[in-house]
Amino acid sequence: MITLTRRRLLAAGGWTAATLPIPRAGFAQAAYPSRTIRVIVPFGPGGVTDVLARLLSAEIARDFAQPVVVENMPGGTGLIGTGAVAKSVPDGHTILFTSNAHTINPALRRQMPFDSVKDFTPLVLLAAAPNMLVVRSDSPIKSVAEYIAAAKSNPGEINYATSGVGTSLHIAGEQFSQITGAKFNHVPYAASNQSVQAVLGGHVVSSWSAVNAALPFVKAGRMRPLAVASDKRTDFAPEVPTFAELGINGMKSETWLAALGPAGLPAPVAAKLAAELQMLIGRADMKQKILALGAEPVGVELETFRAQIRDEIEMYTRIARAGDIKAE
Repeated sequence: MITLTRRRLLAAGGWTAATLPIPRAGFAQAAYPSRTIRVIVPFGPGGVTDVLARLLSAEIARDFAQPVVVENMPGGTGLIGTGAVAKSVPDGHTILFTSNAHTINPALRRQMPFDSVKDFTPLVLLAAAPNMLVVRSDSPIKSVAEYIAAAKSNPGEINYATSGVGTSLHIAGEQFSQITGAKFNHVPYAASNQSVQAVLGGHVVSSWSAVNAALPFVKAGRMRPLAVASDKRTDFAPEVPTFAELGINGMKSETWLAALGPAGLPAPVAAKLAAELQMLIGRADMKQKILALGAEPVGVELETFRAQIRDEIEMYTRIARAGDIKAE
């Protein structure tokens, strides 16, 4: 009960008990989450992004004591589902789980339904798989140097398969061409498994492939990896050198998976989500599940991740414009 003296003080200051200020940060942390969390995956069910989203969502639901529902919203190479998150209420109850289609789309399209930087709050870059350049095991090309030399000696005759126009793999092939000055012929397929099979069948000389798609054939001795496009050697194939080790600097290409929220997400909520996701991907059992998906846990978060998104968009835009790559 408010005493008479307390009541007079409130009245003198123009306050009532109902209008007393509440500490916003503490309130946000205490109240979140207050209902079901929607996790939007902008791709179809069964893919790596979808599987990882479901693995992590089950753990978040347990830790936060609230239901977490994963909703697949495919279409427009991720634009439809991503756009839905951009328009959602920024209270932490709608989260996006996506891939680096998020940074590739704005590089290939003149018009976007949202801004990939300004309309989102990056949470955590969860996992990544480096892209790999492979040839068939009986190919006369045994190194990256020989691959470049073959292309320069036979302009347009050395081809490479990818999972499609405008994918990170297509951009990797174009980036490699721009860095080395060698010209290659791009042969797009509908999926990574098809591009790998094209190499095995002798229909193309080489393929840019995600490590998880090519690795089974590398281990079986049917494909020869020339290099991986990452900063360091991948744990999946530690014997395979990076391009930087071979003197080809700036050649980085990977497929990553990440969580983001809409712009304006309160800092305490973003921090709570980031901390939860960091904890989960750091757990030994979850690490093994992520590795089984063909990716490696990463953990870059918040503003560091935002800077990476911005830098990647600039890099992809530069490569796409120089190579005249546009979204189909």
